[in-house]
Parts: sequence; structure tokens; C-alpha cells
Amino acid sequence: MRLLALAAAALAGLAACSAGGGKPGSGAVPPWGGKPPPAACAPPVQIRDVSSPTAVVGGGTAASCTEEELRAKAAAVDAGGGGILVFDCGSDPVTITLSSQLVFTHDTVLDGGGLVTLSGGGTTRILYLDSSYDQTTPRLWVQRLTFSAGASAREAGGDTASGGAAIYRDGGSLTVVDCAFVGNHAPATGPDLAGGAIYAFGGGDTVVVGSTFIGNSASDGGAIGSLNGDLVVVNSAFSGNEATGTGGNPGDGGCGGALYQDGAREITTLCGVSIQGNRAGAIGGGVFRVSNSADGTMTVDLSAVDSNAVTASGTGDAGGLYLEGLALTVTRTTVSRNSAWYGGGLWVSGGSVQLADSTVAANEATVNGGGLWLSHAPPGAILNCTIADNQSTGADTVAGAIFGTGPALVNTIVSGNTAPWSPGCSHPLADGGGNLEWPDGAGCAAGALVADPILGPLGANGGATETLLPAAGSPARGLGTMPCPAVDQRGVARATPCTAGAVEVP
Repeated sequence: MRLLALAAAALAGLAACSAGGGKPGSGAVPPWGGKPPPAACAPPVQIRDVSSPTAVVGGGTAASCTEEELRAKAAAVDAGGGGILVFDCGSDPVTITLSSQLVFTHDTVLDGGGLVTLSGGGTTRILYLDSSYDQTTPRLWVQRLTFSAGASAREAGGDTASGGAAIYRDGGSLTVVDCAFVGNHAPATGPDLAGGAIYAFGGGDTVVVGSTFIGNSASDGGAIGSLNGDLVVVNSAFSGNEATGTGGNPGDGGCGGALYQDGAREITTLCGVSIQGNRAGAIGGGVFRVSNSADGTMTVDLSAVDSNAVTASGTGDAGGLYLEGLALTVTRTTVSRNSAWYGGGLWVSGGSVQLADSTVAANEATVNGGGLWLSHAPPGAILNCTIADNQSTGADTVAGAIFGTGPALVNTIVSGNTAPWSPGCSHPLADGGGNLEWPDGAGCAAGALVADPILGPLGANGGATETLLPAAGSPARGLGTMPCPAVDQRGVARATPCTAGAVEVP
């Protein structure tokens, strides 16, 4: 609770200095108040025990917690081969402003106790983990800290060395638990220049749990950038972050308003994550994830990707998520109210896709694919999903719901999507049965029932994410073919036969 109070104070300062009024990239307090979402997923790690610290910064008062004291204690811990560094700065929140980054080369835990902000003062990066690109150790572990006003500058070593305004991981591994990252900024342009808050380069993994990222920016990955390393994010929230570059990669950045990840065989896991109100200059208003090999994987569960945007006019792909070359699994997730020139909600290119018990709603593309854009015909299935009220708005455009083909459509509702031509789908998908389309002419599955599913508005209907609830008399009831998922998007047990769409109706 103290960390939340500390983060709220930092947020209030940012909001006061911002004319953004809550727009992406403004640093204003997001609609959910700047707190992590309720924990929907089992965390992979817990707070580390720091009851036997290696060193303590401060002597019980705010005045004793100086930069000089922190720098001396951090250097001593690192010189001694690593350890646990804690703070004793009194009972009130305190900010320690650094004049240069702190460097760690051994396994180290930093615990702020929910009261400490480390600030870069708008002039310096805050933490640097100095390992090697091909090494998974050491591990830097930060918990119960707020990181604010970090600033990384262009370095002669290239774009990758210039990212990570709060934390730069050069090899090794990183764990972040119960932290807040507010208003950290890496350079605004450059390919592979990423991570307004965190940039993870090579090495092992980056694990983030129970943390918030608000108002951070970089050329790519407004909050987090990751290149050639695994990424796990659980029970965390991203709002008002911005990928400020343009032209993509190759180009001058602008990929992934909140998250940017590139590489080959990396594993990506998002569970219980809110990605809301972020922006990108080129691709992926919320998330940009590309795998350069066939064995990159990405799993998204119990998450919300909402109200993100690609800001480029006349170009720009994937308002919500841009996912390329992956074995992709998305479950119990809502992709909503996102916008881009091409592909409003979710863009899947190549690889394979399993999309189940999920809602894709109220997204907008100017040109084609308001809800989903399927490129290079990824095989797989869209199972028990609701794809509704998406739109493609430009003249002579198609596919308010789905542009492209590849996966089979099974037990899915496609309803109320609009476009000047082919308001539902640009091409029929393989029909796995149990589908419902509305209105007539949606053109998504040859054998679909044409009927109004009588959906309510997008909103809170139980569970961790927003859904559209069919009325009790909906023709979607009992329409699903077997096998249905065991539970619906909200975690409610499915009937036999099940209701088509993401939500079960008894």
C-alpha cells in the first residue's frame, strides 16, 4: 500500500505538468488509477526475503538517504560479490535523485520497502546491469521501488545501448516485483532503440510481476523493450506509454507503444496484464512482438488490450497487438477500442494462432480489418470467441471483423461489424461449426447461423476482462459444437452443448 501511495504522488506530479488529459503518452493518471490490476494469475515469483540484508542505505531518516550513501553502499555490495541492499529512510516516502547510473555486476536484490523512489532527475539512466550478451547471469532483482524521471542518451555503442531509461539489462537476467515506472524517457527515434523504462538485451529472461508502467517513452517499446531474451509479465498494467519513432524497423522505430520484443526463439508470457491507452508511431499501439524463427512462442491469458492507437496518418498497422512469426495462444482476453490505419485490434502474421474464449470488440481500422488482420494465412482456430462491433471506416474498404484467412472459425459469434464492403470478413474461413453471424452477408463461415445474438454492451459481466453478454433468449445458446472449452472467458463452466461466443449463457 505504501508503494501505491508513493506512485500516486509521482503520478499527481506528472499529471499536473501534463496537458494530455489522460491521452496516451501524456503521463496523466490512467482510468484505473495507476494501480496494478487485481491479481488474476498466479505469480511466478514472490517478494524476496530481505530480513538479513548485506547493506542498509540510511540511518532511519530521510536526510540520511542521500545519493552518496546509496552509491557507496551499492558499490560495496557489488564489490563483495552481490547481496541484498535495503533502505532505512524513515516512515515517509523519500526520493533519491541520481547524477549518474548505478552499475551492478553480481546477483543483487534492491528493496525499497514501498517507500523509496529512485529518480534519474531527467538527466541519467538509473540502473545498469553489466553482464554479457550471451550470459544469463547475474540476476538483478528490484522490488517495492518506484523509478521516475530516468533518461538514457544516445551512446556511441549503437541504438541498443541507448535504451532503458530506468533499467538497462546488458545480458544477465532481471526480476521486477511490485514496482512502479513513471515518466522515464529513452531517445525518441532509432531502430532497435527501445524501452522507456526497461530495455533487456540478450542474456536470460526478464520477469515483471505486480508492477505499473505509466507515461514512459522510447523510439520502440514505450515501457519495455526486449531483444533476444524471454519476457514474462504477470498482473501488471501499462498506460500512457509511447513508442515515439516512425517508419518501423527497418526505419526509425515507432513499434510497440507499451511492449516491444524482437528476436528468434524467445518465450513471451502475458497473464493478467492491462495494456490501456498507449501509442505507437508506426506499428503495434499496445504490443509489437516479432519472431525471426518458427519456434518463437507467445501466450496471452486473462489480459486486456484496450484503447491503444497507432498515430501515423495514411499508414500504420495494428492498433492493439502486432504479432509475427509466432506460435500464438490467446485465451480469456479482450482486445477492444484500439485503432490504426490498417488492422484495428489484433494483427497476426504467419506462425500459428489459437484464439479461444476471447472478445475482440469496438476496434477501428481506417483500411480493412477492424477487428483482426490475418496475414500469410496462419493456421489454427478461433474457438468460442466474440468478434463484435468492430469497423473499417475508409471509403471502399472491407472487413470490419476479419481481414485475411487461415484459422478455422469454431463456435464463434461475428456480429455488428461494419465496413463499406464485406462488413464481416474479407474471405470465408474454414467452418468448424457452431458459428453465428449477424447481419446476413457477414461472409465469415459458410455454415454459420444467420441470426441476431442479442449482445449487451461491452462491459463488466464478471471475470477479469470486459465481455459482451448475450441475452437469455440469444440464439447463440446451445449452438456450440463439441468439444467446447471447459469454462468461458469469465471462468464460468460451459454447458453441453455450449453457447457460441466467449460468454456462456445458462
